[in-house]
Amino acid sequence: MSSLTEGQHARQYLLLRTIIAALGERVTPPWWKTQFLTDVGLRTVARVFPRTPICVALDSAFAAARLEHDRRIGLGKRYHLFHLPDDVERAIQGVIPEATFAAHATTLVASGANELMHRLASIASGSKGPTVDGPIWLGSIARTTGSPNFTALAAHYWSSFDSGRRVFPYFTEPGQRP
Repeated sequence: MSSLTEGQHARQYLLLRTIIAALGERVTPPWWKTQFLTDVGLRTVARVFPRTPICVALDSAFAAARLEHDRRIGLGKRYHLFHLPDDVERAIQGVIPEATFAAHATTLVASGANELMHRLASIASGSKGPTVDGPIWLGSIARTTGSPNFTALAAHYWSSFDSGRRVFPYFTEPGQRP
């Protein structure tokens, strides 16, 4: 994969992660019990990490989301939005500290839940996944870089937040079944 394509995919995944992590904190009941991506949470983090509050807040919220997804999906050769293959994770970690992304993420998490849902619906191209509760297998991780699978991932989360159910979409290694 070229570095340009890798960077584009990393930004896509990072944007979706940011939206899901922020919504996961704001729904009732919350999916994970953190408040890093709220106004109060960001102000608190800024006191301790004044130069990189959004980076620290994102990393912390992502860690909580990753733990919840791992707990529900299971460990092993399974991947999800908050645990992707190592090369994708490295690319994502390279994007987080970029000034332009940090500014965009700060603005995004400062918006309300309605705006976050609107952004999620846009990424999902207006289509929703089936309303399920729990883990749902989306196929091989090799196909996640394609637009249809990325859109399907967003659609499942959009449907989940809209219905009040908790869905945990995941992928497996090529040739492996759930």
